[in-house]
Amino acid sequence: MPDTCLHDCEIKVGDKIYYVNVKIHNVGSGKNKNDIAAVEKLYMQYMANKNYNLIYACLGVIFNNINIKFDSGYLSLFSPQFLPIYVNPRNDKIQSYYHNDPIYRTRENFLKLLRDNSKSIVLK
Repeated sequence: MPDTCLHDCEIKVGDKIYYVNVKIHNVGSGKNKNDIAAVEKLYMQYMANKNYNLIYACLGVIFNNINIKFDSGYLSLFSPQFLPIYVNPRNDKIQSYYHNDPIYRTRENFLKLLRDNSKSIVLK
């Protein structure tokens, strides 16, 4: 996929398409909020394609000097629609922790949340 795309790959199962963005997380760095997506890009994609539902697959890695090791016990799957999110007004990106209890909200409520909390971009 192009670098500007919200997802890294599409997984097709029958008639259904899953849009997946793969991330890595330094499991040794503690619990920090992470940039999830740019508000405008996510909002526009969800508005343009009613079947677009983004899934993040976050893999854990451990850095030890110059060595990098995958943590086989760390895998986090989530959708930004169901994350407790914060919109950073400095860069207009959704931020959240990778591990959260989901907040069940409709697509319309998610889009409203993005519109209401976007500071630097006017979303219509």
